[in-house]
Amino acid sequence: MTHLTSHPSACVCRRTLLLAGLGAMVSQSALAQPAMGRIVVGFPPGGAADVLARMLAVSLAGTMASNVIVDNRVGAASRIAVEHVKDAPADGSVMLLVPDGAMMLYPSVYRTLKYDPVRDFIPVTRLVNMALVMFVGPGVPATVRTVADYVAWAKTDPKRAVYATPAAGSVPHFLGAMLARVTGLDLQPVHYKGGTPAIVDLVGGQVPMGFGSVSDGLAMVKAGKIRALAASGARRTTALPDVPTFLELGYTDLVAEIGLGTFVPARTPRDDVARLDAATQRALASRELLAKLPDWGFDISAEGPAAFAARLEKERRRWTAIVKSTGFVAME
Repeated sequence: MTHLTSHPSACVCRRTLLLAGLGAMVSQSALAQPAMGRIVVGFPPGGAADVLARMLAVSLAGTMASNVIVDNRVGAASRIAVEHVKDAPADGSVMLLVPDGAMMLYPSVYRTLKYDPVRDFIPVTRLVNMALVMFVGPGVPATVRTVADYVAWAKTDPKRAVYATPAAGSVPHFLGAMLARVTGLDLQPVHYKGGTPAIVDLVGGQVPMGFGSVSDGLAMVKAGKIRALAASGARRTTALPDVPTFLELGYTDLVAEIGLGTFVPARTPRDDVARLDAATQRALASRELLAKLPDWGFDISAEGPAAFAARLEKERRRWTAIVKSTGFVAME
């Protein structure tokens, strides 16, 4: 019987070829991955959303690109950031992180947008929820402990029926309009350039009440400078667990959540979208990140592309109807 034997030199050749092939694959993979990736945000450095973006950038290094940076493009209520990413390379190296209001609300409140939320972008991951909160300042008596108490108190004097918002045409603005409609209170908005100046005037007593995100007023609530009467989420927010939701209090129309989500240009390959979402989901599951979210006023969402897109479509229809019902005139 003849036995076949393998010559040592043949084994060496096969190993050499195998290693060469693997080296070529690694080389091609490295070449295919961009050297630099960017997460574009519409917020200045230092805020909660910016810090979240920076933690995400660390987690995405090696998946999105060799290195990932945060690119702060501030202004026009995040529209500058959105417009920039619309025209960015669609290769998975550039991702937008913005409040989902830029995609679901802005088409109803701005007369002209330089982007189409549906045509120009693909949703990747909805990272977190931000409930909105009804805050009252030091000028409101301590006996006013509920939304109903505030409404009764404000109805006795028109000067009390005033509320601060971070901007005209924002979700907090329309939440106040919805409260006015369901309670019969003639609430008048005072619009600020951002949540921080609105909270400053609320603490100072210039306005008695205001609507803003949890993160806007959380520090002042903890310091006892202002009080939170109700939150707009479908469930209580982790950051303020003792504050009831409007839904619990019987105000079924006053359910509104702002999310922070990521998007890529519409031409981005689906494989890249799936890869970015998978890496983001891993980052959102980290103990370090989960521990920090309540301090920032965030609750985890972690919706993938399909669920996020479905939510945006549903919310876009809802907010179109809400804005129309208030008689709001679209802005430039």
